[in-house]
Amino acid sequence: MAPFVASVAKDACVQHVVDLGAGQGYLSRMLAFQHDLVVMAVDGSETQTCGAQRFDRMAARGFKEKAHQLHHVTDLLTPDTAADILASTENENQWLICGLHACGDLSSMTLRLFTQRDEIKALVNVGCCYHFLTHPGDGDGDVGFPMSRLVQGYSLGSRACMLACQAPSRWLDQREATIISFQHHFYRFLLHWVMVQRGLWDVQVKAPTIGRLNKKRDFKSFPVYVRAALTRLGMDPDAISDVDAQTYHDTFKQTHQTDKRIALCWTIRALLGPAVESLILMDRYAYLDETLPATSTKKVWLCPLFDPVVSPRNMVVMATK
Repeated sequence: MAPFVASVAKDACVQHVVDLGAGQGYLSRMLAFQHDLVVMAVDGSETQTCGAQRFDRMAARGFKEKAHQLHHVTDLLTPDTAADILASTENENQWLICGLHACGDLSSMTLRLFTQRDEIKALVNVGCCYHFLTHPGDGDGDVGFPMSRLVQGYSLGSRACMLACQAPSRWLDQREATIISFQHHFYRFLLHWVMVQRGLWDVQVKAPTIGRLNKKRDFKSFPVYVRAALTRLGMDPDAISDVDAQTYHDTFKQTHQTDKRIALCWTIRALLGPAVESLILMDRYAYLDETLPATSTKKVWLCPLFDPVVSPRNMVVMATK
């Protein structure tokens, strides 16, 4: 990512970069210390900023002469605050704005900042966490999807956007982990069914949110999983006995082969994920192409940057004015 950002900055004749959603500052440090760019790392979390500064001090031992090129800001960079934050360097600079795996609406806001602020001349963005995008009806103000006129009228919702986060391209490379994941899906389905059948959960209510359990300890068997899940839900762990849990498991797995049916259904569903992600990415590309005025230096690109097995969110949106 850093060499790509540096290349775009060079082509756009830009020396200053704002890394939006910088987190622990990994990209920011690479840009400042290895590519000689002046970087403002912006994050809304003081914890992230403190962590980044700690890593800065460690890395700066080998780049003392470049330590002044990296600045951290803990703030929310929005169209309303952008002018003050970008002016905090006390210089009138031209900027490249970038974000690596910028979560949900952060990517959408990054694109809008780029189109609305004259001092931002270039953009490099890799999005992530599509399920956190906002949609029409979620509230006032701009939404994360759709952005462009091209796809106005399309509606996705959080479930479809969650589907866009799936990475079926990794399944063959991580075969064992994939099989275990399917087993976990089976356990969650079976527990929900049993709870409804036994009057422990109302079928009209959304499925219980169990959250993360210990993968090594809590998934050793279905009875172990049931106890851990009921405890997490604040329910009596003995509400479903170990014997009953094992009987349900054997019946649905061996007699009905429900685990295989769930795996098949989940696979077909997940294979649609890249199509949903493509729609989101195409929306962002179209928004930039529609919004940026035509100039001799205008460019809008959408291309793969990373190995999708290593980093499933591998598509980068790049633009210059």
